[in-house]
Amino acid sequence: MRYRLLSTDLDGTLVTEDKRVTERTKQAVKALIRCGGTVVLSSGRPSYGVWHVAKELGLPELGGYILAYNGGELLDCKSGRVEFSVRILPEKIPQIVRLAREHQTAVLTYEGEYVISENGDDIYVRGEAGNTRMKVKEVPDLAAYVDFPVVKFMMVGTEEQILRMEPVVRKALGPEFAVFRSEAYHLEILPAGIDKGSGLLKTLEHLGISREEAISCGDYDNDIPMNRAAGFGVAMENGCPEIKAEADYITCSNEEDGVAAVIEKFMLGEERP
Repeated sequence: MRYRLLSTDLDGTLVTEDKRVTERTKQAVKALIRCGGTVVLSSGRPSYGVWHVAKELGLPELGGYILAYNGGELLDCKSGRVEFSVRILPEKIPQIVRLAREHQTAVLTYEGEYVISENGDDIYVRGEAGNTRMKVKEVPDLAAYVDFPVVKFMMVGTEEQILRMEPVVRKALGPEFAVFRSEAYHLEILPAGIDKGSGLLKTLEHLGISREEAISCGDYDNDIPMNRAAGFGVAMENGCPEIKAEADYITCSNEEDGVAAVIEKFMLGEERP
């Protein structure tokens, strides 16, 4: 098998617009694993928010990984062990929360099965909870509430809000943080140097797999570093222009089993790109 590992984004890539994993995709993923391949679910979501997809694909039984928080944490689905994880320094958290308050933008983080925010009724906070199948917990003071390790914060709002906030937050937080959009209405805040590309490279090193043996599939800006890190970077037909412009291959859309088609063609079928 030339390509031994598949790293795939979820939203807009592996799952359909109504967040389903199709039967063709399930069968392709399971066939790949049974042939000795490795599957990594790479998402901006927390590990908890990816777990239901991992279960649908049989990863707790067959084996596989969740690369959560846009590359900030790797979870072994079979053992339940966290292989690596990053943390935001506790003393930096009040500044992040204060920025969101000053600019009237909702900010959230995660704790177990909960999305935590001061803005529990915000439509975008609720939307994130729905996407991840998590519950919302509203707290009066997010900075005071967080007394546990946090991998990332995320500001959420309209596309206009997030476009406006991106340079503001990046300048205010400085070089110690990675600040980037993962969706039109999501602004990720992680420790510097963390993205899906760095996470994939660390995963490959941990598993002893070369980048030349990895395929990556994605649809949005935050998937570009992952595609660059892999030996073969695939963009979805429904992907943004930036990721499609530099992809090694463009597959069908997420509504047309684009990831399954890549597995069948380049991993199970062994067709050379």
